[in-house]
Amino acid sequence: MRKLWASPRCVLAEAKKLRDEDEQQRKATDEEARAERRGYARHEAKTAELIARTDPDRAALARHSARLPGFENAIAQVVDLYRTPVIVGWSVGDRRYSCGVPLVNDRGVLLAVFDPLPQPGPCPAFLLDVGLPLYFPTEEQRERFEQYRAVSERIRASYSTDLD
Repeated sequence: MRKLWASPRCVLAEAKKLRDEDEQQRKATDEEARAERRGYARHEAKTAELIARTDPDRAALARHSARLPGFENAIAQVVDLYRTPVIVGWSVGDRRYSCGVPLVNDRGVLLAVFDPLPQPGPCPAFLLDVGLPLYFPTEEQRERFEQYRAVSERIRASYSTDLD
């Protein structure tokens, strides 16, 4: 019978290497899932925008939203970021945007959300998944929304942990 001898340092190093590899694999799997949710969420937003554009009453709501305080500054920032014309999406007030104003390009592709509101219950999964820039009229409103989003992220994380 042969015996294999290994120093404790080697065993610990191998265990650490295996833990690191598992962690990298978990992170890669999580990122793939996030990317898939982002893609689905963006497709869902474009579909909602195209449907909203068939409702003539939505045009008035979009025009009204364009007059909100801080809106022109948000538009300018989105234009600078994407280097494309930006307009108010007709799907204004949609729950998936936490009742914020969608900012879209001329093809209806969602680029950002202006002034999403903290809502009762968790933040819509859409806003957590899509990874869009969010713009707010005031710093206070941004901070309030970020607290709301942080709570929603914790709720979502605990829910997904309970499922595992």
